[in-house]
Amino acid sequence: MTREDKQRVIGKIVTINSDRFTVELLSGLDNFNVNGYDDIHYFAQLNSYVIVPYQNYHIVAEVSGVREKDLNLAFSNPTDQVLSKIQAGKFLDVLPIGTIKTNSKNEADFEFGVSVYPSLYSDVLYIKEYELDVIFKTNKLNEINCQKTKECKQGNCKCDSKYSSLPIGKSIIFPDYEVKIDIDKFFGSHSAVLGNTGSGKSCTISSMLQTLYKLKDYSATGSTFIFFDVNGEYSQAFGKLNIENTDVDVKNFTIDNVEQSNDSNEKFILPHWFLNIDEWALLLKASEKSQLPILRNALALAVLFQKNDTDNIKNHILASCITQILRDETSSPSKKDRIKSILQKFNTSEINLTIRCGAGDFNNGLRNVSCTIENCLFIHFGEMKGIKYLYDYLEQKDKDGEYKFLDSDFSLPSYQANQFFDFKFLDDALDLAILYEEAHGNRQIRDYCSSLITRFKSVKEREDFNFLTKNKADIDSFSYLNKFLGINGEIKKSQVVVLDLNSANDETIEIISCVLARLIFEKLKIVPERNIFPVNLVLEEAHRYLSTNAGKVFGDANNIFERIAKEGRKYGMFLLVSSQRPSELSRTVLSQCSNFIVHRIQNPEDLSHIRQITPHISETVLKRLPSIPTQHALIFGHSVNLPTTFKVSDANPKPQSHNNEICNNWFRPKNHIINL
Repeated sequence: MTREDKQRVIGKIVTINSDRFTVELLSGLDNFNVNGYDDIHYFAQLNSYVIVPYQNYHIVAEVSGVREKDLNLAFSNPTDQVLSKIQAGKFLDVLPIGTIKTNSKNEADFEFGVSVYPSLYSDVLYIKEYELDVIFKTNKLNEINCQKTKECKQGNCKCDSKYSSLPIGKSIIFPDYEVKIDIDKFFGSHSAVLGNTGSGKSCTISSMLQTLYKLKDYSATGSTFIFFDVNGEYSQAFGKLNIENTDVDVKNFTIDNVEQSNDSNEKFILPHWFLNIDEWALLLKASEKSQLPILRNALALAVLFQKNDTDNIKNHILASCITQILRDETSSPSKKDRIKSILQKFNTSEINLTIRCGAGDFNNGLRNVSCTIENCLFIHFGEMKGIKYLYDYLEQKDKDGEYKFLDSDFSLPSYQANQFFDFKFLDDALDLAILYEEAHGNRQIRDYCSSLITRFKSVKEREDFNFLTKNKADIDSFSYLNKFLGINGEIKKSQVVVLDLNSANDETIEIISCVLARLIFEKLKIVPERNIFPVNLVLEEAHRYLSTNAGKVFGDANNIFERIAKEGRKYGMFLLVSSQRPSELSRTVLSQCSNFIVHRIQNPEDLSHIRQITPHISETVLKRLPSIPTQHALIFGHSVNLPTTFKVSDANPKPQSHNNEICNNWFRPKNHIINL
């Protein structure tokens, strides 16, 4: 033991168990502090650390309890009213958590877990700041961390110095000690920020990114943070970033009318033809058994009938539907109206109302004149007189005995996303898909699909879905995603993208988050050089669209986020989940989170849920959660070596999530002016 270490001794180990030690403090340390060479050191604070030297190890232990015991009970006077502790011994209960050992490069390394135990009466030392740096690995986190470019590998590195740690606040246990996270391990994996409403989650996220983009000499211009801002908080928090750091650009989108919102906001659009079949089912709440097949066929028909080179497929569908109508049991006038309605919306050069299909004109009693399909639909005394000619035309055969229009081996092309069609056209396509199904004998399908049609009409007519339904055909997914990700041509322009969804209802938020997450994920999967463009999705109030309850309206949206949680790391896509109800979040997503910043949580279900998803965290650590003050949090996970309680750095400016000042808003003069 060095001379300096001898000056740091505060006591001796008097009890050794596999999971805890008891330390008896030296006499004269009544105030639990020691005057060291550099400062006054306090060592008996709960959750602080002490050091136990043993052989070539330094065992790190956490203080879990402080107590005293009278050493000479024979001299105590039970009637004495004066608190005299002259004969009392002071004891610390400490939990061994890891070891510090010098490696082959003469560098100190911390390893979690203890495999060696000290002997009885081993010295116990107070901890110093450089040992805290070793424990939290901040002694190595500011080294140059070059990109793995060809020049770097050849020894011609021209990279600037990179930051690899980020200060996020001050330690509660050790005054003025900065708590830092490993940037690679926090932002390069999935993380969660949890806590009750008003505990400071939004301020924590804002503070971390503000600190990140204010780092001197080097800006994180290659970063991409996309906020699903369901409460409209973050535009204010990041409003000054591009002023304070001209290398950083913030882009704000809103689903509201731009005229009614901030001038810096851009109108958000999401072309409906970007949606895949699962997202359409989610939007229209299509049941899997009966409605989903009809919806799939309707989408395929909507795309098909807006193309110009698929008349053979269109002819089969029209011939099948019209002949089915002719065979059903409805009245002739009803058949006429339905067939005319179909051919007015869907037609080809060979099947339309004006095509000649027979040798008689039944209008006005004329005969032996070439007639059209519309003529064949003429009703005389309640009967369709040209039905035979219509059958003959639609079911005609060629010289080889094959049907001209009907194809016995026909299969409808499957729907693929990113193929334009007019949203209004889907209404007619649904009707045609139902008719086509009826043509194959399913007479009850229209009743089964009534709720699907009602839902579609509701979406079509609602103004809050205009961002989805009122789009032009000249938008392609490649340029759309590049713009949203802040890429202009081949230049990275924006680093922070805030999508303001404050006015959106839950079903709208669900669709937007689900579709955007999938589009970005699919894009990152096919980039030529994998894992060079990291994207971090910040999911604010994630329990609203990342539910663990599959029976809720939002259960289906979990699929893409669960896939990102399991596979996103390989492609550079990461989730930062923020929620006040962890027990309602997807268990799959939370189980894949490597880092947790937990603010005050008092709900027993939420506490139990955190215990289940983080089995490596001790009960002692979790007991702190209900009593953590506002702006304080407990961080644990891969980005920090040990669970640490810290005070979060101030966010400036703060997100628009401050508490209501009830006293100021209540106690006002009578008849005061209110501007709502």
